[in-house]
Amino acid sequence: MKSAILLLLMLFCARYSFAASHGDGGYAGAFLRMGFEGRSQALGDAFTAVPEGAVAAIYNPATLPNLNGRQVILSTCFLPLDRNLNYIGFAMPIRPKSHGAAKPLEAGISVGWINAGVDQIDGRDQSGNRTGTLSNSENAFFMSFALKPSPYLSIGLSGKVLYHRIPDIAEENSALTSSGFGIDIGAFSNPLPGLMLGLVLRDNMSKYSWNTDKVYERGTSTVYKFPRVVRAGAAYRIPQQWLLLVADLESSTMQNPRLHLGAELEHKEIGALRVGLDSDRPTFGLAVYAKLFGKSSIFNYAFMPGLAALSPDHIVSWTMGF
Repeated sequence: MKSAILLLLMLFCARYSFAASHGDGGYAGAFLRMGFEGRSQALGDAFTAVPEGAVAAIYNPATLPNLNGRQVILSTCFLPLDRNLNYIGFAMPIRPKSHGAAKPLEAGISVGWINAGVDQIDGRDQSGNRTGTLSNSENAFFMSFALKPSPYLSIGLSGKVLYHRIPDIAEENSALTSSGFGIDIGAFSNPLPGLMLGLVLRDNMSKYSWNTDKVYERGTSTVYKFPRVVRAGAAYRIPQQWLLLVADLESSTMQNPRLHLGAELEHKEIGALRVGLDSDRPTFGLAVYAKLFGKSSIFNYAFMPGLAALSPDHIVSWTMGF
């Protein structure tokens, strides 16, 4: 049986390692509150009111009916402290053909997977002797659906299955695991040409429940609830289309309010330059537009300076429309 010190070390890493470079973190599910996609993070993580790209479903499921077409996205983050954060997603609008005078409701669907983990954790027993190299992983599997009941309003819902695994720490070197379920609810409006508004309530019911019966002789059950987050966002694209301005205001049940700001300068045939402010952390990025396998592709990159003497964060994403 592994020692209590080893378990405490692993739980500490699981809860706090992803918050290390993300301000006042330290709560369960920190990986879901970090930026994990190139475009959105380069815009200061202000994406609640932007109905563009498959990642829009993660920020606000209500944006799905407003997408231009089917998209798939792959994204990976290069982070300090041996952390990894990856995302894969697919999204598409649903626009049924009209038969007769009545126009059918437009809709949208999306599925996605966010994976986070920490590698190269130095395991020690109660005497300080090295026991090996450990790791942990967190996963969130998303499925989103949205309807557009009017030309100016859409509403959406995301369900997410949460799974956290710490290997080789329970009896007979088995894994200690926890699972949960959460819901995001969103609304999106396009009241005026170029103006977009979004509102989302994230991580309703999200939590981890840990049972340490297989670790301690007298184990306990502990529940770590995710902070419930409310985001209100606005975005404006000028009539000439080359400038996009975005802003999000974020409030949480457990963390301080945050302001997210961003701007994007775009050339429709070449790419885009981006700058943002993620709370008090500046963000920068760019995009390159290209054809790949005969399909429209976008390569996004984001750069965030490191905090507390850590090295910078880098995010690389690839989006393909088809």
